[in-house]
Amino acid sequence: MKPLRCRRCGSDQVRRASRVGLLERLLSAGYVYPFRCEVCHRRFRALRWGEHYVRAGPDRRRHERLPVDFWTTLFLKDGERQGRVRDLSEGGATLEADLPVAAGDSLELTLKPSDSEPPITVEVAVVRSVQSGRLGLQFVRVKGGDDERLGKFLREQGGRR
Repeated sequence: MKPLRCRRCGSDQVRRASRVGLLERLLSAGYVYPFRCEVCHRRFRALRWGEHYVRAGPDRRRHERLPVDFWTTLFLKDGERQGRVRDLSEGGATLEADLPVAAGDSLELTLKPSDSEPPITVEVAVVRSVQSGRLGLQFVRVKGGDDERLGKFLREQGGRR
């Protein structure tokens, strides 16, 4: 079967979405499933003849996270600290860092995924989870223009997997 592409933007960065309502449950019996584009966020249905998707628990993340490994600088009220980015998406990241933060705190960080590009600045990131040296961050505001560079970097990384 040919790869699935978004009907709006033509991207192949598409992932399966949860079924919503009785109609989508009935359609899935005929191999018509819901999908969401990672680039333009459009939700659509497509025929995937012969494919069977097992129901998974709800994934609250809007974007797929990709495994990465690079250093970042975090700016806290008491100064700057270093952390290691372990996975990354357009909407957040997981960091390895031993910081005096709690869930709900906000911070600023700069992401430097490559030496050839200027850093990507996340002006506001909210700490969503803290577990034994790992922080789950949600990006609230990325500096103007840097959000496009972050998306481009992630699309390039996704194609290399």
